[in-house]
Amino acid sequence: MPTVSVEPLKEGQTSLEKALEVCEALAGAKRGLSVTELSRAVNRPVSTVHRLLAVLKRRGYVRQEEDTARYTLTLKMLDLSFRLLGRSELRLHAYPVLREFALRGGPRAFMAMPSAGEVTYVWKAGPDEVSMHTAYGREMPGHCAMFFQETPARRLSCVRLANARDAVQADRVLLRFGPPETSHGAQRLLCTCAPVHDYTGREVARVGVFAHGASESPFVGEQPKSAIELARLISLRLGHVSGLAANVQ
Repeated sequence: MPTVSVEPLKEGQTSLEKALEVCEALAGAKRGLSVTELSRAVNRPVSTVHRLLAVLKRRGYVRQEEDTARYTLTLKMLDLSFRLLGRSELRLHAYPVLREFALRGGPRAFMAMPSAGEVTYVWKAGPDEVSMHTAYGREMPGHCAMFFQETPARRLSCVRLANARDAVQADRVLLRFGPPETSHGAQRLLCTCAPVHDYTGREVARVGVFAHGASESPFVGEQPKSAIELARLISLRLGHVSGLAANVQ
């Protein structure tokens, strides 16, 4: 039987810790282990190991070979690692694009990764310096996920682009809340975002810009152009060659 190094038995260990011990033992066994071998390797009763293996097998982390009845790890943990690396790759490719945009003096930008529950904001903080802040537990920025209290001085308008033509269609403004556009002194938070695609064409994030304005005219001006161009550049860096067109008039 192969020698497997596992930490000594500890009092009060949780079921999760015990299951991880089993996975670590299997990771060190090239040809897998039987229930009895695993029991000796992790210093647990056979009944406990059998119960842990049943859960891990049901969740797809281990499999049992039909001919030998030995247990081996599957590639599911590797798949989880690749998902994490995918998010890291997205950040790696998005940051230079967002940084350059911020340093050019554009409005504040954000990148939202709904599957990860993360929204990262980027803005200019100096002549050659940008600041970043990541909010966790959100699928989109707070100003897109909630309505402001209706007051004479506050208005929210948000547009979500799917293609370049959406930028000049007034009915693409999805959220409007607050006083009418003619209200004197009204301040509007204007947000425009566009999808980011990876090399498979799958939407993996949304990138957008937002700023305060006196009217919704930026929705048919620079904001859609900026959002579409940011999405196109990040998508290109991810290997997507047919991203949103940047020829908004």
